Amino acid sequence: MSVREGLAIGSTIVLGDRDVEVTLKRLTQALAKTDLRKLLSADSEVEKSMESILPEGMKKQMEQQQTQRTQQNANNLTSMGIDPSISIDKQEFNTFVETMKAKENVKKIMNALKATAPEIYEAMVAERDVYMARGLDELNVSLGGNGKSVDTTVAVMGMAHVDGVERYLAENGWKEMRYPCTALGGI
Repeated sequence: MSVREGLAIGSTIVLGDRDVEVTLKRLTQALAKTDLRKLLSADSEVEKSMESILPEGMKKQMEQQQTQRTQQNANNLTSMGIDPSISIDKQEFNTFVETMKAKENVKKIMNALKATAPEIYEAMVAERDVYMARGLDELNVSLGGNGKSVDTTVAVMGMAHVDGVERYLAENGWKEMRYPCTALGGI
């Protein structure tokens, strides 16, 4: 959608994320260095940060299942501790999705991932933050060779990358500018 809208107003589109093959290679290397039991355990920081934002109905179902597993002395791990038999209604699911998109919740989960599996965090988030930020920082130079000047830059990225990219750019002399988004009623 962002590309379509940019093209509609005559913008130059630059895809600024690292090649997915490089990221997958780095992720594979990171997984080899990561204690997956620690990452997926029921008491991991990632698990706790996820549980703190789950809808109440889902939390109750998970607690009931955990109690049943404890009573049965089951030793199997499920991904993120969420059993596929847990169900939530559409409204609760929509609320969960919106909650997951909140910046403070993304930060909480990313900080937990960084603490629990730093190699995975580096490969999936931090390295890509630097890659994207460098690309933005060098954009005027790369387009300047074509006789163009960049007056305005709009970057679209996943929320998990915003803080890292902003930090890198601020360290390299960029200043934050806020403009109201007219599409959202001036927010």
